[in-house]
Amino acid sequence: MPWGPREAFTGLAAFVALLVLTNVVAAGVAAALDFDLRTRDVGDTFEKAGRIAEYADARLAAAASGEALPSPPELLASQDALQVLLSVTAVSQAATLAIVGIVTRRPDRQLLRDLRLDTFAWSSAWLPLAAVLGAYLLTFAWVAAVERTGIDWLIPTSTVPYEITRDDLTLAIAAAVTVVGAPVTEELFFRGLLFGGLSRWGFWPAAGISGLLFSLVHFDPGSVVPFFLIALILAWLNWRSRSLWHPIIFHFLFNAISFSILAFS
Repeated sequence: MPWGPREAFTGLAAFVALLVLTNVVAAGVAAALDFDLRTRDVGDTFEKAGRIAEYADARLAAAASGEALPSPPELLASQDALQVLLSVTAVSQAATLAIVGIVTRRPDRQLLRDLRLDTFAWSSAWLPLAAVLGAYLLTFAWVAAVERTGIDWLIPTSTVPYEITRDDLTLAIAAAVTVVGAPVTEELFFRGLLFGGLSRWGFWPAAGISGLLFSLVHFDPGSVVPFFLIALILAWLNWRSRSLWHPIIFHFLFNAISFSILAFS
């Protein structure tokens, strides 16, 4: 690539600053609109039932003593909060694309040519499909191995909360961010900018560093190992084809399948 490690780490610093800014903006919007950032339910069915039982006891006690009745407990995730956070994520994805363009200092068309996004090798289109199958087998094998150890925090959890399925607008925004935005944005940044810039050090150093960072930014301890392995597959697809199309297609298919399972299960 025309850019190297200096541009890669400059882009990484800008990306970290963007993550911090995104959280600050989300918190500010939530405060301005006067709602909390409840993006998850309080717990499973038993936890919810326990909260309801506690509320019922407190309400009966207040009614018997003539005191003011307590407010009902907030059990479910806030759809407003989810919509705000997903919208902020979409804006941050656009900002990430801008970071790639600014750091590499390449015009749009030249950047597409550098990443080989101006052409597509149809003869090897089967490769991302086979890689997705392999990635799911690796993930299932990891989950099975971890479940035998009994270490719950090593079990991967969905980085997209299932609570998005309760509202059509929230689901639509989440689909756009997860299935369309993430594959394009993350591949241009992690495989295009980081892996491409660090590839002057060789495949394994570039794939290892970019892959570790890719797995960490999903902020799920259980996903670090499987996502790191998936990142190595994505780097190999990029390295083999010399094009970013294969990683993007892989990422799109993997996210689309995972999102569909979440939405319809």
